[in-house]
Amino acid sequence: MSYKVFFDGPNSYNGKYNFFRLGGSPRLVKEFVNSIENEKSNIEEITIVWYLFNNHFLHNYLKNLSKSGVKINVITIPLEGYDSANPKHLINLENNEKSNKAYTKYDIARMIFKEMYYDTEYPNYKLHFFSHLYVRSPRVKKFSRGQFPYSLHIKSAYIKKKNGFLLILSSSNLAVRDLVKHESMLLIQDEPNFDSSRMFFEHILKNSIPIKNYSSKNNRSKNSFQYINSTNTINHYFTAPFYFDSSNILELEIIKIISKAKNRVIVSGQHLSSYNYNYDGTYHSKKGSMETREGIFSEIIKLGLNNIKITCLSQTYVDFENNHNFRRPANIRNFTALVEALNQLPNIDYYVNSSIHSKFIIVDNILIFCTYNFTPTQFTFLDNVNINSFSEMPGLSYQGIHCEVAGHVVIDNRKILESFLKNVELIINDSETKKVM
Repeated sequence: MSYKVFFDGPNSYNGKYNFFRLGGSPRLVKEFVNSIENEKSNIEEITIVWYLFNNHFLHNYLKNLSKSGVKINVITIPLEGYDSANPKHLINLENNEKSNKAYTKYDIARMIFKEMYYDTEYPNYKLHFFSHLYVRSPRVKKFSRGQFPYSLHIKSAYIKKKNGFLLILSSSNLAVRDLVKHESMLLIQDEPNFDSSRMFFEHILKNSIPIKNYSSKNNRSKNSFQYINSTNTINHYFTAPFYFDSSNILELEIIKIISKAKNRVIVSGQHLSSYNYNYDGTYHSKKGSMETREGIFSEIIKLGLNNIKITCLSQTYVDFENNHNFRRPANIRNFTALVEALNQLPNIDYYVNSSIHSKFIIVDNILIFCTYNFTPTQFTFLDNVNINSFSEMPGLSYQGIHCEVAGHVVIDNRKILESFLKNVELIINDSETKKVM
């Protein structure tokens, strides 16, 4: 039984704006492969559920591994969801050579998907699509990759061994054509409290479509799922459109943990904005009206007003004076209200770094390691969305379930906690980090 954590970041590589053949997190890709390689003779089956899957190094490794008899399932989003803009040359880390051709994420994913569609050589290696789209407002603008966003945003894997398991969660897409960010990856091996997490991987595989059965012509703007009882516990929690109300319950579960803080709360995420937001219950079968939710940051602010130390780290930021040149959050009004409330706390530190992508909460000595951002979208489950027309896309409609696929684990381990605290200090002391509070 053990826990391991690995971190990656832009300071480990030359050139902040370089794109590597090994993807946006070269170290994490290698550690992911090493974690499998170390247990290879004991592994029976691997299920990988990864938002983006266009890493040729990982793909080729899995192909070869499947030859040894290991069953491998990869679940990702359809090709339409991969960015087809701004092709870039890729750098080989070993010799610093640059590719002759420039690539987009779409280009590289297409090569892998085409190979898997026609494959007959690797029967133990299967690629699947979780094609669920989600949207909750008629005012939404056309998404940059396809018409609507895909709900699969998790980066996780469950490795079934002959006498145990390995659960992996990461903040990183491991995607080629991603810039290197501050990322993390957590490995949980043979810890009994996490064994039932395997059911999430079985459930999402059951609700995914093998690539050879998939057609992009299917109408994904109308969807439904047969609901399944989850095996979520206080140790691991997964959200999905086939787990009724799972996103709504998720925020309440986090608030329960945060509310017990006695000394400190540290929040790190790409986006932080779950604070006094509107929830459209008219699209929920058991609610029926609009409501305002306080969100996890309302609980954090209550604690901060009682002089508990609050530390926030994020990639996006904006305030009323707009005198910071940061990437802005999508909901500026909601975020500026959060900033105003945080500014009232007597013991608050807020740091912004354009490379933050790691997502976790530390409550005293407890770690909540997450694959999701702390935004209202993540904490919203709507089972009865019915939008006949969009103001920006009048020819489109949507009927179905709004819910992101995501997950977290709760870790009480001193060594792992100390590793994350050191990583927080590393980011705070980074020359690219700016203190805004």
